[in-house]
Amino acid sequence: MGFRITDLFVPRHMHKNPEYRKEGAAMLTDKAVLAKMAEIDIDEGVRKAAAKRLAELKDMKGVS
Repeated sequence: MGFRITDLFVPRHMHKNPEYRKEGAAMLTDKAVLAKMAEIDIDEGVRKAAAKRLAELKDMKGVS
């Protein structure tokens, strides 16, 4: 399992490595993508990270 050149062009939230997907979830602002990640990602840690980020975005909605 090594580095592939195609890994450079994959968005972090879609990377094959769950650690990268967790990082990607923390940076996302697209609620639909986060909701899907929280629902179906195979890694529990990624699902939790996506759900946490989604909750943060919902909380930020009321802050101005």
